[in-house]
Amino acid sequence: MKRFCIRWVDRPRFVCDVHLAKVAKYLRLLGFDTIYRNDMRDDELIGWCRFGRIGITCDRRLQNRLPDAIVVLACEEAEKQVRRLSAMFDLPKFAHPFHRSLCCNRVMVPCEKRDCLRTIPKETYRWLEAFWKCPKCGKVYWQGTHAGRMRQKIVQLLGVSEKVLKIRR
Repeated sequence: MKRFCIRWVDRPRFVCDVHLAKVAKYLRLLGFDTIYRNDMRDDELIGWCRFGRIGITCDRRLQNRLPDAIVVLACEEAEKQVRRLSAMFDLPKFAHPFHRSLCCNRVMVPCEKRDCLRTIPKETYRWLEAFWKCPKCGKVYWQGTHAGRMRQKIVQLLGVSEKVLKIRR
């Protein structure tokens, strides 16, 4: 497995090509700044890489255009692809799960419970106290009954124990 010597300021930032929507979503779940659009052209992806992002693709021809900044993944299930990225870039060291909107990649901000009343199910409103909101799309997130399954998914994707990670509770 090739290791990349791409430099980043704080933590790795990614840009995924049009075929890697699920990989992008998983990277966002893990807390990584990941650009993805289903209409992004190759030249735009390369442009993002020139600004310090790690490009991710399954297209060898695209990687040949900027070999030091673009990773080629085998065409396999998204979970395996993310595990490969985790090993390549030591992602557990930089992961910050549950901090980015899965839809639009923005860092979520805490939201007052009373401000969420109209956007979440009433049952959820009754029993939970902590909510986060995306400042761009307005989507509200919370850690309900699904959070345990998501934590297990995060552990699987990164290949480490939950104790190693800082997972928001």
